[in-house]
Amino acid sequence: MSDTIQARLDAALKDAMRARDSQRLIAIRMLKARMGETTTAKGFSGEVDDALWLQVISAYIKQQEKGLEQFEQAGAGDSEPAAQIRFEVDFLRPFLPAKADEATQRAWVDAAIAGLGGPGKAKMGAVMGTIMKAHKDEVDAGSLRAMIEAALAAG
Repeated sequence: MSDTIQARLDAALKDAMRARDSQRLIAIRMLKARMGETTTAKGFSGEVDDALWLQVISAYIKQQEKGLEQFEQAGAGDSEPAAQIRFEVDFLRPFLPAKADEATQRAWVDAAIAGLGGPGKAKMGAVMGTIMKAHKDEVDAGSLRAMIEAALAAG
C-alpha cells in the first residue's frame, strides 16, 4: 500500500470504523468533505495528490484553531464542541510536515537578508518571499514575519 496521505487517511478511517471511534470518524469525514468541496469547486483543475491534501489539511486546521479561539473567548473552552476541535487539530497535525526549529528559521532569515545585500526595512517582502518560496511548508508565516522584522530592525 502506498504511503500517500490519501492512503493513510483511508487506513485511519477503517481503523476508526472498526474501533467505533466517533471522534476520529468525525475528523476524517470532515476532512474528506473539505477535499470534496475543493475538487468540485468551480475552476478546479488538477489531481488529488499529497500537495493538495496538505493544503486542505492546513486550511482546515487553521479554521478549527480560529473556531477554538472563539469558543475560548466566549468562555466555552471546556465545552464538548471545543474538545472535538482540539482532538481534530491534534489528530490531523501529524499529517502535515514538521515545522523547522527556530535556529534553522533564523539561519534562513540571515541567509536571505545577506543574499539581498543586507538589512533594510524595505526588504521585508523580498526576504519573506524568498523564504516562503523555498520553505513554505516548514515555517509558520506569522512567526517568520516577526523574526524577519526583528532581524531587519536590528541590522
